Amino acid sequence: MKKLQVVSLLTLASSVLLWTAGRAASPLPDWAVRVNGVVMCAAMAALVFSTVRLHLKNS
Repeated sequence: MKKLQVVSLLTLASSVLLWTAGRAASPLPDWAVRVNGVVMCAAMAALVFSTVRLHLKNS
């Protein structure tokens, strides 16, 4: 679970950086924004799942 937590956190961070760069530099194409949103949602769900699972395991 710890590995899933780290990977999902890195994926979420890179997704947020891509989103920020797209807003600041030049607009991204519509498909790129949509794919980035799907990846961001999946990474957030995986991060929450792994964090809760580790917290319950350690309790």
